[in-house]
Amino acid sequence: MSMVCPQCSQVYAQQERICPTCSVHLLFYAPIAPSATTATAEEDASGHWQHSSWGRVVVGLILAQGLALGLKQLLTAGFLARGDATSGLWGTVTGLALLHSFHALGLLVGGAVAGAGQERGTFVGCLVGLGNGMIFLTLQPFNQLLPDLYHFGQPLLHVVFGGIGGWIGSSIWMPTPRLVLPQTKSNLPAPPLFEARWLHGPIAWWRVIGGATLMACGAVWSNLIMKWMIETSQGALNVQTHFQARLISWEIAGLTMIAGACLAGATTWNGAKQGLCVGVGGAVLYLGYQLANPVVQLEAAVFAVMCMVGLGIAGGWFGGHLFPPVGHGRRGRRIIDL
Repeated sequence: MSMVCPQCSQVYAQQERICPTCSVHLLFYAPIAPSATTATAEEDASGHWQHSSWGRVVVGLILAQGLALGLKQLLTAGFLARGDATSGLWGTVTGLALLHSFHALGLLVGGAVAGAGQERGTFVGCLVGLGNGMIFLTLQPFNQLLPDLYHFGQPLLHVVFGGIGGWIGSSIWMPTPRLVLPQTKSNLPAPPLFEARWLHGPIAWWRVIGGATLMACGAVWSNLIMKWMIETSQGALNVQTHFQARLISWEIAGLTMIAGACLAGATTWNGAKQGLCVGVGGAVLYLGYQLANPVVQLEAAVFAVMCMVGLGIAGGWFGGHLFPPVGHGRRGRRIIDL
């Protein structure tokens, strides 16, 4: 077997033990370049989404639902072919037991497909069972056949069958073992375990100021904007209850919060940081207005501040991904780094 140098990747005969160029010990297996493994992983993740864990959960859930519905329709067709009525069958204990049997069979198959080749096949199958149980509980009408505790505990039965199916799939189709190849020692320091990259980089202060102003104005003038919309609609938009009015005003405030954060995070590679600055700035402006207001509700103010910070981060991240930066130039903007 040939020997390979881990540094220059030069292949030598087996008689050689030390690379004449690099003066390091030769290895039987050369480590794979990080760029090649990264490119392969990105190609697999982008081109084969169904090979990921969440993709397998979706595929297994669709398969389990399809098998259960197909078996139910097949049994219904058999009863109709015999001339028997099936209108009241599924509302009885026997019909409920048949439905659970169909879903159990579908979960065994769907969980096995989702857990095949996975190291945590049982957990993946449990996720399939949880999703199937929630769908079953949503589509199945509430009746008095079971007590409330048993009725809302039916998804646990689906989780059990999904986990069994995932365990069967991972036992039959075992995951590929991980091979640990020998690596050469390096004098470079180890990289940190966690690094908040989204907090790095400069801040576009003019965009942050504009976004914070838009966010605060939307939160303060949401009722005026709602009244203007009702008057402009000429009767098409009608608010009947106080709850509807508050809900519409909060929706307007939330949209303006996201819009202000998107304005600051657009064309930047650290949009979440821009959105965080917008949320903090908008919260400061909003609290300043509320402190000047003689009638202020503490719960509403705290909730508004929490929404500003949270929606600011989410909106800034969304704006940065929706409108990514095109070039590396600063285009004459004054950008100050923290």
